[in-house]
Amino acid sequence: MIKSLRLRLSHTALGPAVVIWGFGYVLVDIFAFLMGRSAPGTNLLASVPMFLLGIGLTLTLDELRQALQSRGWILRWTLLALAVVTATVIQTLFDLYWLRWVAMTLAPRWQEWALLIGLQRVFTVGILYLWTFCLAITLLWAARFSAKFEASNARAARAEAAAAKAEAAALRLQLNPHFLFNTLNSISSLVHLERKHQAEEMIDRLCEFLRASLNADPMADVPLSQEIDGIDAYLDIEATRFGDRLDVRIDVEPGVAETPVPNFLLQPLVENAIKHGVARIKGPAALRVAAARQGGALVLSVLNSLPSDLDVAAEDCPARPSTGIGLANIRQRLANRFGAAASLETGETDEGYRAVIRLPQA
Repeated sequence: MIKSLRLRLSHTALGPAVVIWGFGYVLVDIFAFLMGRSAPGTNLLASVPMFLLGIGLTLTLDELRQALQSRGWILRWTLLALAVVTATVIQTLFDLYWLRWVAMTLAPRWQEWALLIGLQRVFTVGILYLWTFCLAITLLWAARFSAKFEASNARAARAEAAAAKAEAAALRLQLNPHFLFNTLNSISSLVHLERKHQAEEMIDRLCEFLRASLNADPMADVPLSQEIDGIDAYLDIEATRFGDRLDVRIDVEPGVAETPVPNFLLQPLVENAIKHGVARIKGPAALRVAAARQGGALVLSVLNSLPSDLDVAAEDCPARPSTGIGLANIRQRLANRFGAAASLETGETDEGYRAVIRLPQA
C-alpha cells in the first residue's frame, strides 16, 4: 500500500500538489510562530482541512486544464482564469471562516486576530491563494509537458532502435539469397559440365547445411567457433566440386574461439574467395582463414592464394555476373553495429586476394 501511494504521488499531479501546499502551510506555521501567534506545529495542524481542500481544488483545476486542451486558446484561458478565481475565493473564505471557528472553539488565544475578517486580511489571504493556485497550475503544466517530452523522446528512441534492428535483420537475411545464388551457380556449373553425380551430392550437402542453419538465430551474435563451423560446412559443400585441389587452412589464435561475432560475417568473404578465386583457375589453390587479436581488436582475414602461373579454367567455371552484395552488406552491417570502430579492407596481395575485418573488443 505504501509503495502504491509512493508511485501515485510521483507519477500523478497529486505529488506536486502535496509538495506545493505542504510547503506553503509550513511557511505559514513558521511565520505564525515568529509572530507569537501559536506554538510550532499548532497552526500547521489547524491548517489540515485547508491543506486538503487546496489539494482537491488544485487537482480539479489541473483536470479542467487538460480537458480544455482541444478548445480555442481564448475560450481555454478564459474558462481556466474563471476557475482559478473561483477556487481562490472558495479557499480564501474557507480559510477565514475555518480559522474563525477554531479560534472560537479550540484556540481562544487566536480570537484577537482570527475574528477580524477585514478587507485588508481578505485581500492578503486571497492574493496568497491566487498566487499558490497559479504556481501549482504552472508547475503541473510544466511537469506534464516535460513528461510528454520525455515520453516522446523515449518513443523516438524505441522507433530508432526498432528501425536499426529491422535494417540489421534485412542486411543479415539478405545474405541468405546471396549465399543460395552463389551455391546454386556452383551446382549449375556442375550440371553444365555434366558432372551430375557431384551436383546431386552438392545438393544433398546444401540441404544439410540449410537444415542446420534453421536452428540458428540470424540476428544473434555467435561465438567465433560457431562461425568457423559454418564455414567448414560451406567448404564441405564446395569440396564436392573442387575435390583435392582446394587446400583449406583455418588458424584461430588460442583464446579467441569464444569471442562473439555477428552471425554470418565471414561466410560472404569465403564465398567470394571461392567464386572469384578458386573457381576461376585450374590446378591447386589455397584458402586461408585466420583469427587473432591485434592491438585490442579482433582481426579476421580470408586469403585465397593463387599460383604465379595463373591458368583460368574457363571450361570449369562459366562466366557469371557478380551481385556485389557480399562486401557491401558486410560494410553496412559493420557500420550500423560498430560505427567507425570496425572496418573491412580488401585488396590484392602478392599471393592472391585478401579480405580483412577488424572488430573492436571490450
